[in-house]
Amino acid sequence: METVSQFESVMTDARLRQGYVIVLPGIEGTSWLNRRIVQGLLDANVPYAIEIHDWTCQWPHFLFNLRSRRLHETQALQIAGKITDYQLAWPDRPVYLIGHSGGGAMSLKTLEMLPFGKSISGAVLLGAAMSPRYDLRAALQHVDRKIWNFSSWGDFLFLGAFTCLAGTVDGRNCPSAGMIGFQCRSLCREERERYQEMPYRLTYSRDMHLAGHFGFTSRGFICNTVAPLLLSCPLPEAVPDQDQTDCRQLLSTALA
Repeated sequence: METVSQFESVMTDARLRQGYVIVLPGIEGTSWLNRRIVQGLLDANVPYAIEIHDWTCQWPHFLFNLRSRRLHETQALQIAGKITDYQLAWPDRPVYLIGHSGGGAMSLKTLEMLPFGKSISGAVLLGAAMSPRYDLRAALQHVDRKIWNFSSWGDFLFLGAFTCLAGTVDGRNCPSAGMIGFQCRSLCREERERYQEMPYRLTYSRDMHLAGHFGFTSRGFICNTVAPLLLSCPLPEAVPDQDQTDCRQLLSTALA
C-alpha cells in the first residue's frame, strides 16, 4: 500500500495518464489534514495523479489567507493554469478539485478562473468556508459532472462562530456553507443537476468523521465516501507505451 511519504508515487506519468486530482488545503496550508486526504485516496486505489497545492501564505497568516482577495484571485488563476496545462498534455482525462475549508472556497474560485469552454470533471467541497448565498452559477459552468458540497451542522466552532467573527472567504460574516449548505434558489434545472448537497450522516462516524471541522479529512471518510465519487465515472482508456506497442506489432508479425 502506498503512503504519502512516497509522494513521488502520486505524480508519475502513469498516474497522469489516468487523471489528475488537486487537493487544496484550508487556511492553515499544507498540513497533516490534507495529507490525510491524499492517503485516503490512495487507500481507495484512486489511480490518478494527486497533488497538494498550497495556495496560502502559511503560518501565521491565517486571517490574511482567509480574507485576501488578491491572494485568492492570484492563486485561483495559477491553479486554473495548472489544469489547462494538464488538459493540453492529457486531453479528455478526469480532473478533480478537492478543497477543505478555505480550500473548498478556493475550488469555486478556481473553477471561475477557467477559460470559457474549459471544464473539469468535478469538485468536492469539504466544509467550505464560503457564505451560503454565494452564487455558484459561474463555477457550475465549468464542471461536467458535479460540485459536491459536504456540510455539517456539527462544525459550529470553525464554520459557525469563527466565520461569523472573522468572515468567510467571500467576505461575509455568517455561518459558512460548509456548515449549513448553499442556498441554490437562483439555479436553473440544468445547474441544479450539476450540484449536490451532501449533509452530514451519522454513518460517517464509523470512519471517524464525528461532524467536526477536521472530520472532513478523516482518512476513512475520504476512502469510503469521497473517493467513490471520483471513481464513479469510467476510467479513460489507457495509452500504451510505445515499447509495448512495438512488441505487440512484432509478435503479431511473427505469428502471421
